[in-house]
Amino acid sequence: MTRISTQIIKSFFLLIGSLVAVPLLAQTPTPPASADTLRVSLPQLEQQFLERNYQLIAQRYQIDIAGAAITQAGLRPNPNLWFQTNLYNPNTGKVLPLKTPSQADINSQVFNSGYFAVQLQQVLLLAGKRSKLVALAESNRSLAQLAFRDVLRTLRYQLYTTYANLFYDLQALNLFQEELVRQQRLTESYRIAQQTGGVAPYEVTRLEVATRDLQANIANYSSQIADEQATLRVLLRQANTRAFLLPTELSMNVPALPNVATAIDSALTNRPDAALSQEQITNAERSLALEKSRRTPDLTTGILFERYGNAYVNFTGLQLAMDLPVRNRNQGAIRSAELTLQSAGVGRENQQAIIQSDVLNAYDKLNTYYGQYNSRPTGYLDRIRNISVEATRAYNARVIGLLDYLDKIRTYQQAQLNNINLQNNLFQSQQLLDYVTNTRFF
Repeated sequence: MTRISTQIIKSFFLLIGSLVAVPLLAQTPTPPASADTLRVSLPQLEQQFLERNYQLIAQRYQIDIAGAAITQAGLRPNPNLWFQTNLYNPNTGKVLPLKTPSQADINSQVFNSGYFAVQLQQVLLLAGKRSKLVALAESNRSLAQLAFRDVLRTLRYQLYTTYANLFYDLQALNLFQEELVRQQRLTESYRIAQQTGGVAPYEVTRLEVATRDLQANIANYSSQIADEQATLRVLLRQANTRAFLLPTELSMNVPALPNVATAIDSALTNRPDAALSQEQITNAERSLALEKSRRTPDLTTGILFERYGNAYVNFTGLQLAMDLPVRNRNQGAIRSAELTLQSAGVGRENQQAIIQSDVLNAYDKLNTYYGQYNSRPTGYLDRIRNISVEATRAYNARVIGLLDYLDKIRTYQQAQLNNINLQNNLFQSQQLLDYVTNTRFF
């Protein structure tokens, strides 16, 4: 090898050493450069979510609708006013002959005019139907309120988990973007060296493959971040804006795990779907009581005044009417309500089993990530960061070759990514336990 070639190769490796010694991981996630950025914390997002979310607003309307139904159930039936007269008298050819007949006609009992009848009726609900209707409507409102709480619980969990995924995916994206910059610089340097015969062509190809791997990772995380942005925009009712929601911080607290029995008791006590299954039983019981009361027919009372059309000139009559419960005693509706009550009881038992299973599942996941997080050796994160520093120093000193250097850099990248994923998984499992118990343990 000539003195000139040797000098070029030495200069090339010195250049590589200066190029690869760059910072490896940004601490603060950064948005796409072209997007308008809204820096938001999780409490700020939650406040906007409570004020703007379409599903919550719609569910609040359901509560108001159920409240209006209570008012309607408490209203008594309207009285019925009935009026009748003669439209056309063929004997006299008169239309609406309401004129009082002459005294001669009265004496001869001929009534070609003056006839009308007025009837006023009122339905009286018997067997406590109105109070039972009100009680059933109140139960329906309770169901709507519990449904609102359950929707709120689910959407808040979605908000928290999406925010965390976005926060940690941005960290991973920054990691791969910085690694791509390093890799592209290294690849370009090797292309220059290849032209002078300093490196073999396969080494350049190997670096290009590594570059493509990084670009693929960046594309995958960019796609995930786009999905998370879309989810947050829907949750916050910001679908018409292209502003990038940038999470500012996410605290990582690792307090002691609650007792599993305490978690189960909290879930059975606090989860709205548990209360919903119990309220469905109450609703079915009130529905059954209402259907049984309907076996008793309602009473229709009335007063009738009739002029020139009954036993005497001015007739006032009392009216009472009631259906006779001979064949229809509401048997089918009562049986249906009884079966609905039995079904609600089974549904409550099933829901309690689901809740206990949810808590145990979430608890096991959280316990696993707690163990993984707490088992990290002292100084582990510092040693991760030192991998890239030591690899760069060794490569610059020609202690290791290119393949060893790339292997160490891949180890560094995977270790950083594992740390990001562990923090995300730990936060997600904490939120899952809070979600399945509807209790803020974390």
